[in-house]
Formats: sequence, structure tokens, C-alpha cells
Amino acid sequence: MSDEGIIGDKQDDVESLLSSLLGTNEEVTEEIAKEQATVRIRAEKRRSHYVTVIDIDSSDIRKLEIDELTKELKKRLAAGGTIKDNRIEIQGDHRYKVREILKEFGFKPENIFIDENVIVVEKK
Repeated sequence: MSDEGIIGDKQDDVESLLSSLLGTNEEVTEEIAKEQATVRIRAEKRRSHYVTVIDIDSSDIRKLEIDELTKELKKRLAAGGTIKDNRIEIQGDHRYKVREILKEFGFKPENIFIDENVIVVEKK
């Protein structure tokens, strides 16, 4: 067997060992993205109902799996919702519950900001 074949096999072994210890590269980058993301949560009053708006500022929003996060929020809050740009909108005023769920998902608590004021959105 040539030296290149042996080196390639050893490199594969090292990579598989590291991924078993640290998780896959995708999992690691997702965790880093969650820790670095800044999240702003606010409530808006639209006509006769409230909407919780979650703005996520991250350099790599795709790594956060925003679709999965939205599905989980909707399920756990028993509310409808949607994704618009880098925003998640959930029906109802769930600001404090959303913060707790985001902490469970691995977002840093010091990077989660809640706007205490309710923004009234007028019909255009």
C-alpha cells in the first residue's frame, strides 16, 4: 500500500474520531451561530390581535434552521405563525415564553432582548 493511501486512511480516522467527540461540522457551526446571534422579541398590536415578532440578527442565518425553530415555537405555543425575511411572527403575545424556548434551543440569554412596549401597527 502506498504512503498516500495510509495517510488518507489515518486522516479519515482522525476526522471520524473528532466528529464523534465534537459532533458533526454542521452541528458545531449551528451552535456557534446560535451563540453569536442577537435576538429581539417584541409584541405588535394589529387591528384587534397581538403578534409576537422575533428578529434574528446573525451573520449566518441559514445555519440556525429557522424553519425548524418556527415549527417548534408554533407547536409549543399552540399558535399560528410565519417566517418573513429573518423574522418569525407568532400569533399572540408570547414574548417571555419565546425567550425561555430560545434559551432551551441554545441561544445565549444575554443576546435575547425583549421590548417591553407594545407597538401599535395601524392599517395603511
